[in-house]
Amino acid sequence: MYEHDTIAAIATPPGRGGIAVIRVSGADAERIVRQLFLPRTSWEKLHSHHFYLGKIQDQPNGRPIDHAGLILMRSPHSYTGEHIAELHLHGGSFLTRRILETVLNQGARPAQPGEFTKRAFLNGRLDLVQAEAVLDLIHANNETGLHLAWEDLSGRLSQACSAIRDRLITQTAYLEAFIDFPEDDIPEHSQQELSSAFSSIRSDIEALAATFSQGKIYRDGIRTAIIGKPNVGKSSLLNLLADTERAIVTQVPGTTRDVLEESVLVNGIPLVVRDTAGIRRTTDEIEKIGIERSLSSIEQAEIILALFDLSRPFDADDALICEKIQGKKFVLVGNKSDLPQRFDVADLLLDNLDTDAPLHIAALYGTGMDDLRDRIREVALGKQQSGAEGEGPYKGVTITKIRHKVALEKAAESLKGAEQGLAAGLPLDLVAVDLRASLDHIGVITGQVSSEEILDRVFQDFCIGK
Repeated sequence: MYEHDTIAAIATPPGRGGIAVIRVSGADAERIVRQLFLPRTSWEKLHSHHFYLGKIQDQPNGRPIDHAGLILMRSPHSYTGEHIAELHLHGGSFLTRRILETVLNQGARPAQPGEFTKRAFLNGRLDLVQAEAVLDLIHANNETGLHLAWEDLSGRLSQACSAIRDRLITQTAYLEAFIDFPEDDIPEHSQQELSSAFSSIRSDIEALAATFSQGKIYRDGIRTAIIGKPNVGKSSLLNLLADTERAIVTQVPGTTRDVLEESVLVNGIPLVVRDTAGIRRTTDEIEKIGIERSLSSIEQAEIILALFDLSRPFDADDALICEKIQGKKFVLVGNKSDLPQRFDVADLLLDNLDTDAPLHIAALYGTGMDDLRDRIREVALGKQQSGAEGEGPYKGVTITKIRHKVALEKAAESLKGAEQGLAAGLPLDLVAVDLRASLDHIGVITGQVSSEEILDRVFQDFCIGK
């Protein structure tokens, strides 16, 4: 599925730094690096998985241009399963590019994004779930997302898929043996026994697929908008959630005129919070632009924190807020609970209100924030309050990729087809077709059944050098 040539790339971020790493992988990796790396000891004494110091020689004149380190990782005990050579250089941009150019001139070609990890998959060092987990580790922006990525990399989801496949294989093998060798002494299972086995497997697959909604939250975070009329305390609330003075807070209405975004963790739930300009009717052209962006944030948000001032009566601007959040998932927050109350909850113009009053806080003093954080978690996760884990035999496993969810749903659908075919009295060979289809859908997750299209989709977001 790929050419067995030798690839090379800079494996560290661009720019200046303490070190830069050039990674070379393929059958000719060691030969290529020999042309430019002069170790302090002889090449014959260089062992795999050891770090050696030496000099980088420019080619073709052989002039030294850097002190460097070299790690050889010989096949099959390497990340890609091929010979790998890593050059550890001083981290100058020009120097790194110059040495990479020298490596390429010796016969390597530039690596494509994700090609090292793709080769690790194709050579059996990782399955497809683990390959995707590498990218999730790189992109993780919170503790829970990092934990889920590590769980996938360590094989938890792969093991769950393998267990499901084993159960499907057992059922498929029985059916096919019974079909192909009816004269042999193969015990005949009742229709009820087969249907019960199919239903049990399908139930576990569906439970695993159902963890996606929660897994996606932990991996990507929830787009959250703080909205309200001017001077209601939106920026103060953002600062409390972020636990830092992220937004400017003044007594002047309309201080925030653009959208300010911050990633925060609220009771283990990652939120991407937008502090928006105060929404009100205005003739100020600049403020109008900020309000338009606020309205756009409402449309994009998955959760809205709608903030009201408890010390002021409900007015037309508050009514506008209610109008804009109708039909959205929201948390009502009443700020300035430390002041005399003039806000009448009965004026709230909202349909299907789950609570009869906004949750009270005093942003100036940080009071009420624990209750607010609990409410945000409750709204974010809905009834899924048990934590990031599946049910049944795969408890503790959570899926975070839409690709995995779709494959599991297709596997469950094929199993349901097998159940319905069995109940309708269809020939067992047709029932077995649905079982094999379910097997294939599970295999798509780990890469046991794969195509170039699937692989291209998985690796397209990787950086060059990984």
